[in-house]
Amino acid sequence: MKINYHWEVSLILAISSCQIENHPTFMGSPSKQIEFEKSYSLDGEKILEESIGVDNLHIVDSILIFSTPALDTLYQIYAINQLDKIRSLVKKGDGPSELNQVLKPLYFTKKNNELLISFYNKARLGIFHLNISKSLHKGFAVFQDTINLEGYSEIYRAYQINMKEVFVDNLDFINLNQIYSTYNIEEKQTLTADTAITSKLQSQSDIYMMATCTIFNKELKKYASGMIFQDQINIYDLKIPENSLSVSPHKNTASLLENAQTIMPLKKEYYVDIREGQSKIFALYVNQTRKDWATGDKPAEIHVIDWNGKPICKLTTKEKLLHFDIDKENNQFYGLTEKQEVIKYDLNQIPELANHL
Repeated sequence: MKINYHWEVSLILAISSCQIENHPTFMGSPSKQIEFEKSYSLDGEKILEESIGVDNLHIVDSILIFSTPALDTLYQIYAINQLDKIRSLVKKGDGPSELNQVLKPLYFTKKNNELLISFYNKARLGIFHLNISKSLHKGFAVFQDTINLEGYSEIYRAYQINMKEVFVDNLDFINLNQIYSTYNIEEKQTLTADTAITSKLQSQSDIYMMATCTIFNKELKKYASGMIFQDQINIYDLKIPENSLSVSPHKNTASLLENAQTIMPLKKEYYVDIREGQSKIFALYVNQTRKDWATGDKPAEIHVIDWNGKPICKLTTKEKLLHFDIDKENNQFYGLTEKQEVIKYDLNQIPELANHL
C-alpha cells in the first residue's frame, strides 16, 4: 500500500499547531519548557496537629498564622519556635474590626517597628492593613491605612509597589484575559497596562479556569503566578515587561480550553500554592485530576525556580501537602497536610538551598 507521507506530516503539523494555538499565552508567547536535573526527598517532623478547621498557613518573622474559616475567629497566631498559641484574631462579621470571610494575606511589611499584614477586599474598596503588633497588644483586630482602588473592577490581586504606586492584576471578563497594570494612588490613574494572560477561553462561565496562586517580589519588582488549571508558572517583570516569561515542566499538555471542556472531576490541576524563599519561587505541583487530588494521597512535589525562570531543583515529601510556607529566618519548610498536621522540613539538607539566605 502506498502511503502519502507528505499528507501524514501535514496532518501531524496541523494537529500540533492547533494544540499550540489553543494554549494560553503569557505576554504574547507560549510557555518555555524547563527540566529539573536535580531532585531531592525531604524528611519531615510532625510538630503540630490541629483540629480547628485550618485551611492555610503563613509564616512571617517569628509567628505562624493559621486561617480558620470554619471558626468565628478567622486567624490563629502561634509562636513559631515553641509552637505556643499566642492569640486568636479577627472575628467573623461586618464590624469595623471584623471580616466576613478569611482573606489570603498579600504581603507582610514592617512600619515603625510594627508588623502589618496587607489584604485586598472589594468591600473595603482596596488594599488595607491588619496591624498585628497593635492587635496582639489590644486583643482585637486593628485595621489601618486603606489604599483606595475603587476605580478598578474585577481585581484579582493587588500589591503595593511603593508609596505612590500599586500593581493590579484584574480579570477582563469581556475578552477572558488577565490584565496587569500599574496604578498611581495620588493621581488616581493607570500608568501602564499589559494584556498578560490571553486565555483562549470561549465562555464567561469558564473564567474560574484562570485561577492562580500568586506572589510579588517588591525588591525585584516581579510578580509570579502559578496557574491551577494550566501547566505553567508566569513571571512578570514590572520594570522591563518584555523580559517577562512563563515556564512549564512539560510540553504539549492539555490546554486551558481543553481542560475547561472536561467534566469537573476530570479537570487537571497543576500549581495549587506558591511562596517565596531565598529569593526563589517555590510552587506546589499537583498534576492530577481534581478527583485524584481530592481522594488520593500522592506525596507533595515542589518545584523550585529562580525569578528568571531557571529551574533549581525539585523537592518531594512523603506526605501529601495542601499548602506550605517557608520560615526564611531559619531556612525551614512548613507543610500543612489534609489531617491538619504541620510538618517541618529542613532546607539546609539541600545543597542548592542551604545557607543562602
